[in-house]
Amino acid sequence: GTSGTSFAWLNSVRKEPEAYHRLNVAGMSAHRDLARDLGDVGAHHFGGSLEWAAAGDGERELRTRVERLAGWGYAAEFISRERAAVMEPGLEFPGHVREVAFFGADGWLDAPGLIRRLLSAAASKHGAEVRERAPVRSFRARGDRIEALVTDGGETVAESVLVCVGPATQAFLEPLRAVVPVGRVPGLLAVTSPPGAKLDRVVHAPGIHLRPDAGGGLLLGTEDVDKLAVSAGASPNLPELAAILLERAGRVFSGARGVKVVDSRIGVRPMPADGHTIAGRVPGYANAWVLATHSGVTLGALLGRLIADEIVRGASSPMLAPFRPDRFVA
Repeated sequence: GTSGTSFAWLNSVRKEPEAYHRLNVAGMSAHRDLARDLGDVGAHHFGGSLEWAAAGDGERELRTRVERLAGWGYAAEFISRERAAVMEPGLEFPGHVREVAFFGADGWLDAPGLIRRLLSAAASKHGAEVRERAPVRSFRARGDRIEALVTDGGETVAESVLVCVGPATQAFLEPLRAVVPVGRVPGLLAVTSPPGAKLDRVVHAPGIHLRPDAGGGLLLGTEDVDKLAVSAGASPNLPELAAILLERAGRVFSGARGVKVVDSRIGVRPMPADGHTIAGRVPGYANAWVLATHSGVTLGALLGRLIADEIVRGASSPMLAPFRPDRFVA
């Protein structure tokens, strides 16, 4: 699923407008709370991220963004390339780069590992029943209430329903005639064998982003290669595209030279029509809620808590006011 094919960068570096930025910052904070509550399970990795840009317009955009983020109170600053090299000795910077952007509160997440831990805890500590390979085929509704979910194994009576199906959101809710427009954005990631030098942080360089992978290798991706994968249609040449990522990674990180690609995969990310989180009651239904968002890894811990409070306690968070599903209803 999408969670297992996400770059899983915990950040609010490119999130606008300010209300959406604040939501993502709160999401990062919620992950720190979750990591503390769970203890050291090895899923959360905080240490910041580093970024540099191409000369000219790229550098000007990065400087403007760092200044704006710092003005919003985000941990954003420029550090010398020498300091960045001490933090990540395997990085190699082009000659024009004198300073590197450092976003000190960022991190990355082993999303599949965290999900497994949370599902296990839900079952063992709270009596939750986790049903795998039991797809919901339809709903049984009466008036403004969903009474049951219809699965291959029969009906499951529902007091409340929360729909969290990522890029399938729009199609999933069509039987309810609910307007929740969510698009599908494919993205390619490549996983390598363990590198020859250590990498501790998320790194963004022109044409490539990389971070440690939970399995000990590197995780690689970039937007223009995503577009190549999409343009190839139903049968993209994954080894060829992964080789592009690996070659670019080797230009900026010495540890990426000599490693092999051990896995490459395309994930489909959800993208709400206006680019911003959808969180709240399904329009037209009293007991159904929906969560759909880009940056779902950053936001997941926060959105889950806020919507749970709303369903169980009736507590409506002002933070979610700009992101309600009914904004799409004419």
